[in-house]
Amino acid sequence: MDKKQASTSNFIDFQASTKYFFDTAQQCFDHCIVDFQSKSMSAQEKECTKACFTKQMIIYGSLIKSFEALDASPQ
Repeated sequence: MDKKQASTSNFIDFQASTKYFFDTAQQCFDHCIVDFQSKSMSAQEKECTKACFTKQMIIYGSLIKSFEALDASPQ
């Protein structure tokens, strides 16, 4: 793989990761935020979004490790 292909591949990986993070944040927001009458989040909403996003990032990390292990395994 030449430098340009590697750069393009890295950019595509970055785009996919960024989309995943934004989609995850949106899902956690949709799941956790229930009161739109206040400008600030309640303690429960803050804890819910933190737990939701943390859980999703742990899952994402596990998936990345699994894919890396597959790539490293002999074909």
